[in-house]
Amino acid sequence: MILDNGNKVQNLRLLKKLTIEELAKSADVSEESLKSIECQKIELITTDLTKIANALNVDVDLLLDSTMNMDNQDLYWLRNILQNHKTEIDFSQLQAQIMNLINIILYKNREQWSEMRKNSIESLCKCERKNCARKVRKLRDEKYAPFREYFKKIQYEKFMQYHQAGKILSANYFAMWYLTYKSEDMPIPYVKQNIANKLVQLAQYNNREFKKLLREEADTSIVMED
Repeated sequence: MILDNGNKVQNLRLLKKLTIEELAKSADVSEESLKSIECQKIELITTDLTKIANALNVDVDLLLDSTMNMDNQDLYWLRNILQNHKTEIDFSQLQAQIMNLINIILYKNREQWSEMRKNSIESLCKCERKNCARKVRKLRDEKYAPFREYFKKIQYEKFMQYHQAGKILSANYFAMWYLTYKSEDMPIPYVKQNIANKLVQLAQYNNREFKKLLREEADTSIVMED
């Protein structure tokens, strides 16, 4: 709950031990206007704001500032302090109670700020990890792209030869064929111990794409015949 202008006027009035009638008279505003302001039924008019601030002997900026966060529990404690102050209570005791409340509010806010800071740091770290991952992928693609294109070109030619002959070119067969007959044409950018597996995976991916293209061409031919 935000301690907005209406709440501030009421709490400051109670702190000064002023009735609504007394503050309205001192500020030269109507009692109805002041009641509406405290109940937050109307917006504070600049003229009234200045008059009320002067009557309360506070800086007008205090009433304009709505950044202080107080939840319902904080307001309940503050209201009790101010209500008790209507009786004959020692000012030093009142001051100690208010300072204690302020410390409680600051303590709670520090916990929130700490959590927000932690979440912000985690978000920044997560973004940085994503950026690093994107950079790694980009470098990897730049490194592998020329080979993948060449490998795909050779595989497509072989795939179509087999297709026209009514045969099926398996990914495993093409990968081994490439290693045997074409590996010297272009450096293979994979770790030596894992070259065979990587080429089979790449050939499987390419085969799926080639088969999809053939199906699309077949569908297009059927539509054109119809």
